[in-house]
Amino acid sequence: MAWLVAAVFVVSLGYGAGLPLLKLYVAQFVPDAGSATLAWHVGMLGGAYTFALFLFAPGWGRLSDRYGRNVVLMTGFAAFLVGGAAAALAPGLAIAYTARMLAGAGAAAIVPTAQAYIADISTPMERNRRFVLLGSAAFVGLLTGPVFGSWLAGPAMGMAVDQMPAMVNWPALAVGLAGVPILLLAPLCLGCERPVAPLPSAAAPSPDRRRFVHASMLLALLASFAVGTFEAGFNLFGGETLGLASTTMAVMFVTCSLAMLAAQATLLLPGVRQRVNHRWVAGAFGASALALAFTSAVPDAASLGLLIAVVATGAGMIGPVLSYELLERCAVARGALLGAQAAAGNLGQAAGSVSAGALFPLQPAAPFWLAGLVLLLGAGAAWIYWGRARNAEIAATAATLEEEGDG
Repeated sequence: MAWLVAAVFVVSLGYGAGLPLLKLYVAQFVPDAGSATLAWHVGMLGGAYTFALFLFAPGWGRLSDRYGRNVVLMTGFAAFLVGGAAAALAPGLAIAYTARMLAGAGAAAIVPTAQAYIADISTPMERNRRFVLLGSAAFVGLLTGPVFGSWLAGPAMGMAVDQMPAMVNWPALAVGLAGVPILLLAPLCLGCERPVAPLPSAAAPSPDRRRFVHASMLLALLASFAVGTFEAGFNLFGGETLGLASTTMAVMFVTCSLAMLAAQATLLLPGVRQRVNHRWVAGAFGASALALAFTSAVPDAASLGLLIAVVATGAGMIGPVLSYELLERCAVARGALLGAQAAAGNLGQAAGSVSAGALFPLQPAAPFWLAGLVLLLGAGAAWIYWGRARNAEIAATAATLEEEGDG
């Protein structure tokens, strides 16, 4: 668990450290570009990372089911570190995009495989607690990443963040160096892995199970679209529309991560966990959508921080709940299942990031209005489609257990 938490933290730290610096990072390669071009590349670079997560997460999950969790975790972590360092040292935009995709491809192996590893060795109660611990590591990384990145990109040398452009690359290099000893400790910490049990020959999911999985993937995609939108969109909105400094934007992302961390911590409470159902998930979607409707009325940094906190609280709780529910009545091919869920979420996040970069030059609030509509769609899908599929699977599982008991 110590190694899994450390790896997830480093991946999140590396991603978070670059968020408030992304516009300055792009400006190194296109110094004379207008705001529309900068916005486009900010959205596309964010989308390149998350699109790579989408492409590679299912494959990593299947490989971990077949060959074991350890080799996938170590290979993916190494690819993330190499990609991050290459992005920091990139001489041009083409290399920057390639390096970002390599880092994303490596990061795609970490969270779903770590969750599958935990599911393999845990009872249901331990699994929920350890999932929250893993999610907390991710959000602490996102929490400290923007502050760490902004500090190392300027104030560490007693200057403004944008005074020495090359320093924008320092956070990625620092994260890469910090990750090397963790990678070297992997064989010692993870130990000798037990052989992966072969999947049973009659492992085809029931129609109720397939419907529930598809509904869960849809919700993961819609929730992550909003996350991708406000990661890229709030970066542009705060910097371009409100004129906030990079250090202030770092505080905004800290607020986002802190809200997500606090929201996920409530899932440790048995009373909260037992009450989570389709109405609860629909309410989380709806609350986030309502908050985004007020984006155009945000006048200052404090209001923007509050709005980010509300959106993050709602959207941040949906992913862990979907993971718990997917594994609640499933004991096989966990890596592939969690990889597919991660891929759906990453596709939504990539689409949100790209849409924010494309829509922001047309109307600063347009990305958030679109994200709000998507979240409203998610609320309806959770209430009707996911809720019915969940109830049908629970009823089918109970009927099967009753038949086995009678037999």
